[in-house]
Amino acid sequence: MSYTTVILTTKIYTRGGISRENIFQEKKVLDIGCGQRKLSGAVGLDVLENSQADIIHDVSKTPWPFEDNSFDVVFANHHLEHVSEPLVFLREAHRILRPKGRIVLQVPYFRFIDAFTDPTHRHFFTSQSLDYVIDGTKLAKYQYTNFRFREIGFWYGWPIASHNPFVRLFKWYIHRHPRFYDQYLSLFFPVPCLTWELEVIK
Repeated sequence: MSYTTVILTTKIYTRGGISRENIFQEKKVLDIGCGQRKLSGAVGLDVLENSQADIIHDVSKTPWPFEDNSFDVVFANHHLEHVSEPLVFLREAHRILRPKGRIVLQVPYFRFIDAFTDPTHRHFFTSQSLDYVIDGTKLAKYQYTNFRFREIGFWYGWPIASHNPFVRLFKWYIHRHPRFYDQYLSLFFPVPCLTWELEVIK
């Protein structure tokens, strides 16, 4: 599997939910906050002992219990909104990823009601929230961090195309006008989540 031609996100997230098949072959994958639905073929990490985790660890405690350049893929499904310091989380993910490794992240969208329903959610995200660590974006110039990722893909909502042609047209439009959507249209039509796939730059 070549990362130059494959977008992992659309293989992890399927029409039936998160894939239950091991799609990674020989790649080493870390599923952070795996809970009871650990990604097949991954090493699971969670703070809860009542989980499918292989390693019990609180990601707010750094460094994480992994050597530098240990993983090809880090998967964090609805986890980043729970952490106390997202930039510290991303720094550690960057550290343990091998060169050209990928991180796949999904978080609740800041306009969606589920973002505020869970009292353990600490952070809320727009389409630009990760731009501070994405190479080549306007917000990266603030240099909050000394590490960078390259954006492979970004999706409003579930990263699989809808069967509904109106939904497909709507998503086509908002992906081309993200600022307008975040500022105005999302007041009326909020997507449930945001999804990124980023490649580590080392």
